[in-house]
Amino acid sequence: MAMTAFFTRFKDLAFKEMRACTVAPGREIPAGEYGFLEFYCDDVRCDCRRVMIKVIGQHSGEKAWATISYGWEKPEFYREWAGSGLMDVNELCRPMLDPLNPQSPHAGFFLSLFEEMVKDKTYVDRLKHQYAMFRKPAKRWGKFS
Repeated sequence: MAMTAFFTRFKDLAFKEMRACTVAPGREIPAGEYGFLEFYCDDVRCDCRRVMIKVIGQHSGEKAWATISYGWEKPEFYREWAGSGLMDVNELCRPMLDPLNPQSPHAGFFLSLFEEMVKDKTYVDRLKHQYAMFRKPAKRWGKFS
């Protein structure tokens, strides 16, 4: 499954609604602002109901401080979606550091922050809504916002 940044289709909305945090000086994490960019699956045959979050810093360029994978459905959904049973579906139902992407030494810190974020039902509902927006056929996108 190929993951594409939400901002490639909905730029204004993506940056308006993106979650962010500010880390003050004096912590183990470099001080600065960090954004939680959303990426969704662009495979029309896939309905994984997942988001990939890349945590970027205001001065980090292309470097991701953490890449977090999160699915909001129940294990039963992912058991049916995964099919063969080769995956641990319980891992698909919670935030986790994505094993296919490099992680910084501070990735665990950002994972903990994201785990707190998804306790907010409004945020999870927004992720679901943006997933649905992203999955609509291209002819319905109109102009990129």
